[in-house]
Amino acid sequence: MKLNNLEILSFRSGFLHATRTFFHEKGFLEVDTPSLKTIPGMEPYLDPFLVGSPSGIERGYLITSPEYSLKQALSLGAEKVYEIAHTFRSGEKGSSYHTAEFLMLEFYQTGTDLHQAMDLLEELIRWLVSKLGLTLPEKPFQRKSVKELLSNLADVNWDRDSLERKITELSLTNLPFDSMEYEDCFFLIFLNLLEPNFTAEFQFIYDYPPEMAALSRIEDGVAKRFELYFGNIELANAFYELLDPIEQRVRFEKEQALRKKLGKEVFPVHEEFLQALERGIPECSGISIGLDRLLMVLLGRNSLSEVSPYWREI
Repeated sequence: MKLNNLEILSFRSGFLHATRTFFHEKGFLEVDTPSLKTIPGMEPYLDPFLVGSPSGIERGYLITSPEYSLKQALSLGAEKVYEIAHTFRSGEKGSSYHTAEFLMLEFYQTGTDLHQAMDLLEELIRWLVSKLGLTLPEKPFQRKSVKELLSNLADVNWDRDSLERKITELSLTNLPFDSMEYEDCFFLIFLNLLEPNFTAEFQFIYDYPPEMAALSRIEDGVAKRFELYFGNIELANAFYELLDPIEQRVRFEKEQALRKKLGKEVFPVHEEFLQALERGIPECSGISIGLDRLLMVLLGRNSLSEVSPYWREI
């Protein structure tokens, strides 16, 4: 049944209320962090919106994620934090489930590893389904490692030589490999050989190549992170968090070198975030999930325009 705009607003309200109730009952602290910052995220493949005053004296960036600010809260002694934040990413339009501004839920809990984080996220989604009067199969969400998927669906390992051989075998690109980063090779395989085989159910994909560690720690040559998919729609991204300020600085510098190579704006290292790591954060996992996409999936819709009356404003 198609909902009118007022019904959409009402359903979203109940959805957000149920989300906050879940975390309140779990003892999480809701944190309200800035949306405008002088230094954005460091990621080479995410581009923030630059905003400035008419005089040009004041300038800043809209956040692509509240991650750094929430981890700063952990460094102050908080053990469980979450935020529902409006986040902004340039270049995100172009499909029915991409938009430049979207609602992100991000949460962190100390003392949890990656699989405990999966447990909590699955519990949240099942809670939302029950509170909103929806249905979901009782079968637990699938959990598959990247190595398992690559082996079973693409018959390939994740080292670069293996990826390049498979790309060449299947003629997946005409670009020379010396112009491609590791992630370019990985995603050619992922998008062409793995995603088309994903079925319409929830699936955790975990343990990524070390080249794709981002802000996650590396253990035994594996980046301890996961993503949650429904079919071929990515819903959530999670890290078993890297907490070493020295290693984090090295990664920041490498990411900015890559941004420069890609012809993108280069940002100064986020010293406040590194200072938070130096103060100390207990071992923890963190998860970010796109709430608009999650609501779209739970309602069985095919476009973000069906779960927000404001989707096409920008």
